[in-house]
Amino acid sequence: MFMHWLTFALAAVAVILAGIKLASFGDALGRRSGIGQGWIGLLFLATITSIPELTTTITGASIGAPNIAVGNAFGSNLFNVAIIAVIDILLLRRGTLLTSIRHYHVTSAGIAILLTALAALGILLEAPPLVAGVSAVTWLIFLGYIGGVYLLFLVERREGATEPERKATPTLPVALIGFLVCAAIIIAAGIFLVRSSKAISEATGLSATFMGAILVAIVTSLPELATSIGGLRLRAYDMILGNLLGSNMFNILTVFFADLAFRRGSLLAGLGGGATDQLIVGFLGIAITSVAIIGIGARSRRTLLTVGVDAALILAIYLGGAALLIHRGIGL
Repeated sequence: MFMHWLTFALAAVAVILAGIKLASFGDALGRRSGIGQGWIGLLFLATITSIPELTTTITGASIGAPNIAVGNAFGSNLFNVAIIAVIDILLLRRGTLLTSIRHYHVTSAGIAILLTALAALGILLEAPPLVAGVSAVTWLIFLGYIGGVYLLFLVERREGATEPERKATPTLPVALIGFLVCAAIIIAAGIFLVRSSKAISEATGLSATFMGAILVAIVTSLPELATSIGGLRLRAYDMILGNLLGSNMFNILTVFFADLAFRRGSLLAGLGGGATDQLIVGFLGIAITSVAIIGIGARSRRTLLTVGVDAALILAIYLGGAALLIHRGIGL
């Protein structure tokens, strides 16, 4: 048992450290390759910082741990939106995050909700395999993500969002090599992370959903947190929210790849007794993202102990949901 926890801890540290560096190298790649600055947070950086989720979700499916796979995707989304509250706290009296960003983030938040709802529908319907072992609902998630990215391209081009210039950007070769090295570390560590999570779940009686939605999800989302804190220092608020919401879109997309890797039928139909817990996490993600959309639209500057009211509600939903999952996961 000690070795499983040690493996989990070492793999988590590797994911965190490599993920932090991956974000900086990915940012440099985006700039040096001529990709528009508005895409750095919204799509490019979001995809990069979601590599840990992609690796762990696919690994969970391939080793027959579907609840860890789906729980990681749903749980990471929950944690990513909770980061909004963390940033609000760090802003202190300089304002609130959701009043400092552009309205186009409503689009990516709405797409993330739609994709999450599709995944929840697949769980409810226990959707059977259709093509290549993947259910029709999971194919809809894939197509919905592609369509959503194109829509975001149109919206971002119309809005003309920009990010502040940064100094000391690595050269393209350095950024590319650094990116590949960090990605390789994350992929290898992600495999050990999921395998140790499954072993801990089996040995302790902790539910696989709890492991995926809380422990693994927090670890694999720490690159997003680190990137957000880095963006806060630069006051790159649109990059912060674009990264978080873009990551949430990509995290649900990982369910499609996990379904391809799951060889026991349809992933969303193979959750067994963990299906109810997965639906709870999914609906909590929809609720917390909906609060963020309301906050973006309302532009309320009301605060609660220097934290925006919307961010405080987001934090309350996350902590309440985490407490519920912990209660269900460890059988209190």
